[in-house]
Amino acid sequence: MSRGLSLIALLLLAVVSFGLYQLSYEVQRLEEELIELNRALSQERETIGVLQAEWSYLSRPDYLQDKAQRLLEMRSTTAKDIVAIEALPWRQDRGTPNSQQPAPAVTAPALPPMAAAPVPVPAQPVAAVTAAPASSMQVAAKPAAEAPAAFDAEVAAVLGAMQRGNDKPRRAQ
Repeated sequence: MSRGLSLIALLLLAVVSFGLYQLSYEVQRLEEELIELNRALSQERETIGVLQAEWSYLSRPDYLQDKAQRLLEMRSTTAKDIVAIEALPWRQDRGTPNSQQPAPAVTAPALPPMAAAPVPVPAQPVAAVTAAPASSMQVAAKPAAEAPAAFDAEVAAVLGAMQRGNDKPRRAQ
């Protein structure tokens, strides 16, 4: 009986040893796969950080305004651009206007759209702005030295978030 029990114990030991051997190699393979996935995730986070920094650089208001003026040939609205509704051409897909109904009278000229902001002028001292009449006031431009500082702060925030491993960088205020 002891010989049979020893043989069974030896066979059981061989099966458990083989299972443990297979399990250890499976764990090593999964660890290597985890390291590779973490490396790929880190690279993707770095790419996202670079793309966010590039997006913030390309969406600066002064850059977009320059592009709009150069490529879209945009200009500010003038008094000549404001017309009565009757002066606009009739849409062809709507048919002809009903001649029996009188056109509504325009009592006041339309205001320019909000997108047509006043042309920025260089900053003036406070005394000069308060002394000027209200009708001639214009919006002063932001000093050019502030734009690079804001951009540098935002890039620093993105890079700091990348080093901390956060998904969402804190934006500079």
